[in-house]
Amino acid sequence: MVLSVGTIELLLLVAAIVAIAARRLHIPYGVGLVLAGIALSLWPHFPEIQLSHELIFTVLLPPLIFEAALYIDWRELRSDFAVILALATAGVLLSATVTGLGLHYIARWEWQSALLFSVLIAATDPVSVIATFKEAKKKGRLRFLIEAESLFNDGTAAVAFTVCIALVLGQNITPLEAGKVLIETTGGGIICGAAVA
Repeated sequence: MVLSVGTIELLLLVAAIVAIAARRLHIPYGVGLVLAGIALSLWPHFPEIQLSHELIFTVLLPPLIFEAALYIDWRELRSDFAVILALATAGVLLSATVTGLGLHYIARWEWQSALLFSVLIAATDPVSVIATFKEAKKKGRLRFLIEAESLFNDGTAAVAFTVCIALVLGQNITPLEAGKVLIETTGGGIICGAAVA
């Protein structure tokens, strides 16, 4: 079924009811949405929804991912930049390594599948965590570090995924080439952001 106006209205109604229920039950809104999604997926009469690639990547994701960039405190970013950069690079690579090792040795996945999957999920998007912080009206350095790190970790994950794809396909990629891809990815993002701004 195509995502029609009626279906969108129904989803907004469900989201509003979940928001009211979550507030009354004193549970996080994100948890309420997950529970509502599970319940609706089990309900046979709910309309089937097929989200298109364009809708997800041009309408739904940008406000979620880039909200932090619009409201970030640039003075705090400058003062904590070294920590944020370490989390967004070494932290993502460490997370991918630990996940890949676990998938290979514990779940018995092949190396190629374990590496690709671990790199793919290493850059977590803390939308639900930040939403919980906002609902609890908590501010401070921890929340700022989580928000700021989420702005930068996608570049590291994209480069690591490109390197893993090349390795799986049998291509030889040097650290110099990987660094070039990283510079192109981050530099391109900065240039595009500056042009749009």
